[in-house]
Amino acid sequence: MSRVGDDIIKALGEIEADLRGEARAESYEVPVDVLTPERIHAIRSRVASTTRAFERDFAIPARTMEAYEQGRRRPDKATVALLRVIDKDPDAVRRALAS
Repeated sequence: MSRVGDDIIKALGEIEADLRGEARAESYEVPVDVLTPERIHAIRSRVASTTRAFERDFAIPARTMEAYEQGRRRPDKATVALLRVIDKDPDAVRRALAS
């Protein structure tokens, strides 16, 4: 079997042991600067009541934001940068896009 296959079988065994309560799966904290779907949703909902309102203010299509928030798509580097700026100073981005 391949190394990937061996790793998958090992991982499934660890999941089974965790589910049976025989072992504890290792956990870790996601760094604050990583934009998870939950963090993207939090940014969007803090600055706009709907994805349509967010689209109007920040020019990121509502469907795209929905896909990011649901984890179906990941933002590219430029969008990550824009979302971080929106998170820090949404009014500055609104002013920049209005001019």
